[in-house]
Amino acid sequence: MKRLQAIPATDTLQYGFKRVSPANLLKEDNHPAYPSGPGRERWLQACLKPQLEPAVPEEIAFLFEVARGSMVYGQFFLPLASLAAEQTYRVLEAAARCRCQQLLLLKPKRVKSKVLPDISFSEVVAALEKAGRIPEADLDAWRTIPFLRNRSSHPSSQTILSRRNAAALLAYHCQLLNRLFQ
Repeated sequence: MKRLQAIPATDTLQYGFKRVSPANLLKEDNHPAYPSGPGRERWLQACLKPQLEPAVPEEIAFLFEVARGSMVYGQFFLPLASLAAEQTYRVLEAAARCRCQQLLLLKPKRVKSKVLPDISFSEVVAALEKAGRIPEADLDAWRTIPFLRNRSSHPSSQTILSRRNAAALLAYHCQLLNRLFQ
C-alpha cells in the first residue's frame, strides 16, 4: 500500500487562504486582504442567528442547514464560507420552485412519461411575481438572484468573501426564504 506524503505543517497563505495541513486544520484561516472575522463564538452566533420560520418546507430547511453548517466551518477554511454563501443561491432556487409547486403555478411538460424541468429559474421567479407571491420589497432581489445563482454555479474564477459578507448573505437569504413562504 502506497503511503501518502504528509502535507508540510505550514500556515503559508496560498491563493488568499491557508493551505490546510494536519497542524493547522483547526486554526482560524486569516488573510490580510480579508479582515479577521469575529472570534469563534461570535462567528458561530452570527451563523446560527438566522432562523427559518416553520412555514418553510422541511426539504428547503434541510438545504439551508447544510449551507449554514458549511459556513460555520468557514472559520477554519475561509473559502468554505464563500461556498456556503453561494449554496444559499441554490437553496433560494429550490425554494422558489417548491413555492411554485405549492401554489400550482408550474405546469411541467411531459415527454415520454418523464417530467422535464422546462422552466428556467427566471421564469419561476416571474411566475411567483405575476401571482403576487413575492413581497414588493423583495422583487428586485428575486429578479437578480437567478443571475447570481448562475454566476456562482458556473464560475470563471474563485470567489472569496469576507466572513462578514458571507454571514450577511446567509441572514438576508434566510429573510427572503421566510417571506416567500408567508
